[in-house]
Formats: sequence, C-alpha cells, structure tokens
Amino acid sequence: MDGAKGILFYILLGVLLAFLLNFGGGFLLGTSIPIVAVESNSMVPAFEQGDILIVQGVPAEQLNISDIIVFSVPQQSTPIVHRIIEINKDGTFQTKGDANNGQLSFEKNILKENIHGKVIFIIPKLGWIKILAVAYLWPNILWIILAIIILIFIYLLIQRKLM
Repeated sequence: MDGAKGILFYILLGVLLAFLLNFGGGFLLGTSIPIVAVESNSMVPAFEQGDILIVQGVPAEQLNISDIIVFSVPQQSTPIVHRIIEINKDGTFQTKGDANNGQLSFEKNILKENIHGKVIFIIPKLGWIKILAVAYLWPNILWIILAIIILIFIYLLIQRKLM
C-alpha cells in the first residue's frame, strides 16, 4: 500500500475496531455504555480525568452503597460517573463525586432506568485520546479536512512538476 492509501486504511481500520469494541463490549457486559472516558476530576482519588472506565450492566437490586455507577441525566449528553451514597426508600439512588463538596441537584433521585451499570475496571490515562478528539478535533473537523485537501493538492502539484 502506498502512503495515502495506507494511512486511510489504518484510519478506517481504527474506526471499525472502535465500533466493534464498543458494540461487542456492550453485548458482553450487558450495557449500552461499556466504555467511558472520564471528563472531569470529580472522582479523585478513585480515578482521574483521562482515565477509561469499563462498565458492566447490573440489575439495580444488585447495586450497593459505595458502588461507582454510570448514569444518564435528562437534557445532558454526557453520562455521569459517581459513587452511590444512599439508596432511597422508593428505590432511587443518591450519588456524589468523591472530590465534590456536596451533591448536585440531579443526584438525589436517580431512577433505575437511567443507570447504565457499575464501574468494574479502570485503565489510567487512555481516555485522553477521546477527550482530545472531542474537544479539539471534532469542533475543527471542517478546517482539518480543508487543510488535508490543500496539502494533498500541493503534494500532487509538486509530484507533477518532478515528473
């Protein structure tokens, strides 16, 4: 494979492997969100921003105080990862980030159906790849594509002059 085709092949292979890992992991672990990149330091010292968490789906009845769970909050696109500090009498859950001074308003009545699972494994620092991609690459994707097109055009012009 020549340079440009080889690079494109490996990019596509990486994207395909990421999707397979996410969907396959979700199937094996019984959750829609099997892998989470930590985006804040609200759970220090348990884990830090940039760590990757492996999440396993479990029935809400098997969750206990001190379990670290991943849950969704309505009107928020990013799931939250915090520790259960109390189980309410109505079966809802209360959480709090280990490094937070207090609870956030949405952490006092977390419904079972909003819980994706509990954290079972931590991979340090690997999540920075996703954080950097989402924070810097994705918002600038049009500029990046434009720059790549210009560079390819310049490369082709130089190759044509050398022939």
